Amino acid sequence: MRFLSSLAKPLSSLALIMAFSLAPCADQVSWAVPGSPTQAYTINSQARTITIQPTADAAAQINKALTYLNQRADQGNVWTLKFQPGRYLLNQSIRLDRLQNVSLVSDRQNPAILRKDPAAFKNEYVFYTRFSKNVSISGFDIYGLSVEFKPELYATTTNPIWHDQGLYFGSCNGVLVNENRFFNFGNAALRITTTEMDPVAGVNSFNSTVTRNYFRNVYQVSTTSNDTIHGGTSAYYFMGNTFDELRGSLKFASRTSGATDVRVHFNHIRSGNTDGIEIVGYNNLELYKNKIENVPRHAINCYSNGRSVKGFQWGDNLRFISNEISNVNWGLRFSADAFGDGYHPSPNNIKIDKNLFSDIKGPSPAITLSNGTFKTPSITENQLNNIMSKKYISAENSISPKITNNMAEHKPL
Repeated sequence: MRFLSSLAKPLSSLALIMAFSLAPCADQVSWAVPGSPTQAYTINSQARTITIQPTADAAAQINKALTYLNQRADQGNVWTLKFQPGRYLLNQSIRLDRLQNVSLVSDRQNPAILRKDPAAFKNEYVFYTRFSKNVSISGFDIYGLSVEFKPELYATTTNPIWHDQGLYFGSCNGVLVNENRFFNFGNAALRITTTEMDPVAGVNSFNSTVTRNYFRNVYQVSTTSNDTIHGGTSAYYFMGNTFDELRGSLKFASRTSGATDVRVHFNHIRSGNTDGIEIVGYNNLELYKNKIENVPRHAINCYSNGRSVKGFQWGDNLRFISNEISNVNWGLRFSADAFGDGYHPSPNNIKIDKNLFSDIKGPSPAITLSNGTFKTPSITENQLNNIMSKKYISAENSISPKITNNMAEHKPL
């Protein structure tokens, strides 16, 4: 398919970053950052590496190092900002726009810990960048401030907990987030989207890869933008990540057209408080061999974005293949709702094949297509066991559906 080939770029970016990061050391010099005599950076110009140590003013020092990298002459070469092990207590965001070919690296076995200072942190995100190209973050432990989960705090966007967020990549091209651990974020631990400051309306975020990260006690991982004229992201590869105590959802949402070409493979949501995965306004998205369990609402919830100013066609070529869903109230719900302006999408070529649904406790069917016209959906070879409602598949208003070879309670449906 077209969108599978378009996602090869993030993987080649990973290989390039690793090649430079592992270059042999040579020509080491020491550079003292102005205004901070306690902090020395080791610059290896041949290996294109800056090594940083944890200090009391860690955020300021990291931002100065990024400024150095942003002003370097050889923007076409990958440089590595290597964090030595230890705790980096942050009183402000690590923030710089228009980074190019920069890799932030920590040793996963002995990681650098990026932690918001609960008494002094001034901003919203731990790390924030816009309009950057080929940027990676690998091997860190990253902590927010929302240690105790209080469901009532998520009911309003005015509560300060909503501003407790992790990594932000706005209108970037070539993002890698690999083998990090995220803890205690009241909103998005990771947001890859199109910034509201982008002069290009719609989607202008491309080629991101998020692999082998661990998330615990975070509200969401999201692609939602901050306004209504910009969308989410495109060419996004999300693979091999694990979630415990997911308070919101893994959310692929866009408020405009143009969000497309996403692969969500081999992820595991082990427990949560609302939905598992939400899909809102995307085309050409594939969920393959994910495991979703122990969430009280939907395992997978797809619906039109109620905050979109203008309706658009979405839901085409969504594929749900070989996923395992268990101990949830609802299984897979796809609601092609009308937008506020009256536009009604008609999703085309949906495939729901070879999935395992078990211990579905709610009153609805395990698989539901509703509130719209679905063209040529394929629902085949799914196994549906211990479905409390005894309702298995509902595909209302579908044109030329293919619903074959499904098993319910170990018997042909």
